[in-house]
Amino acid sequence: MYYVRRYWRIIFPIVIAIIIWIFSSQTGDVSDAKSLRIAQMFGLSNEVARTFAHIILFGAFGYALCSFVKGLNPSTFPTHNLVVYPIIITTVYGAIDEVHQITVIGRSAQVSDVLIDTLAGLCGILLYIAIFCFWRLFRLRLQALKYSAE
Repeated sequence: MYYVRRYWRIIFPIVIAIIIWIFSSQTGDVSDAKSLRIAQMFGLSNEVARTFAHIILFGAFGYALCSFVKGLNPSTFPTHNLVVYPIIITTVYGAIDEVHQITVIGRSAQVSDVLIDTLAGLCGILLYIAIFCFWRLFRLRLQALKYSAE
């Protein structure tokens, strides 16, 4: 079981990076059609739907990278490395993704998308840290209840 969790920590960010790359590889017409369909389903504008797509994908990417970095040294409490490395990787990958979009027909690169990707990655990282801290506090309280019952 330990090995499955260990390998999942590296597989999860790679899978998300591949999904982001696949979405970026779609031509402008295909991408517009998909985002318009999603926007109409939820009653949003096309720009808002695209922004939410960036937030969801890069938030999950930041979360997954944070999990990977934490898995490298699982015994320590979250340190600055848990935020710094994933945010750097998320920002660089967001920039690479935008440069890649220049090469796709009908797509363009925007610096604002890189900023949205970075902020979304930071939100995913903060979510991971919040869940980790909550889980750790929950486990400590369970242990305290267990010892006080004995």
